[in-house]
Amino acid sequence: MIRILVESDPHCGHILGLTPPDWWQKKTLSLSKPVWEWRAGELRKIGPVDIHIVLGDLTDGPGIKETLGLLTTDVEEQAEMAAVGLGIVRAKHRYLCYGTPLHTVSTLSHENLVATALGCEIHETWRLKLGGVRFNFRHVVGRSDVPYGQGTQVAKEIVRDELQALAESYEPADVFGRGHAHYWYRVDTPSKTAFICPTLELPNPDKDGNIYTRKLRTMYYDVGFVLIEIDKTGEVFIRPRLMPMKLAIRKEYTCPLEVKRKG
Repeated sequence: MIRILVESDPHCGHILGLTPPDWWQKKTLSLSKPVWEWRAGELRKIGPVDIHIVLGDLTDGPGIKETLGLLTTDVEEQAEMAAVGLGIVRAKHRYLCYGTPLHTVSTLSHENLVATALGCEIHETWRLKLGGVRFNFRHVVGRSDVPYGQGTQVAKEIVRDELQALAESYEPADVFGRGHAHYWYRVDTPSKTAFICPTLELPNPDKDGNIYTRKLRTMYYDVGFVLIEIDKTGEVFIRPRLMPMKLAIRKEYTCPLEVKRKG
């Protein structure tokens, strides 16, 4: 059995991103701790894997649009956080993909720092052949808050590769993994599978850490990762591991008319 762990979008350095314990702060502990502990617990259950691949946006960046949501604007420190956070995965081989420049590029590539710290390679796209199965991994994919649009966005990746393979005379992939959209979605055809990996960054909470609550919120959001297993016959099993959002973000109703009874 070949085992592949796929993660994406940790956005280290953001209050809502993946934050190792050494960077926990009192004001954000209720957000950082649940994600870290849930993920660490799931990784212990899974145990060692053959391949660990991370689909980009490893850091959140220096705050081009704003800095209130950042734990630190030091991108080298963000890269260190990412290396520590990703490094707890026990894997024989590790591969990183570049994310979006908004979060990962300033006067240098922050993600190159992470790759150097972890001693692994980083590229825009990874084409890997494992157990006879061809995989295509990269960061960017279209995002949609319309349910039927989610399938369309990831299905395009299959069609695009088929056309490019014809034009450039190579074998198209069997399985496609994408990040960027921050939700889990999977599309299957008779011979292909494409999925969007969930994120390691929390959505915007209502109260604690309310950084972006005034803007239109994304409707679909999943925190977690994906475990892929390939058996000796070449059959591929793709299983998402999703964190219950209520572990970190609770949405509750309050009643201003409620009166406490005496006695």
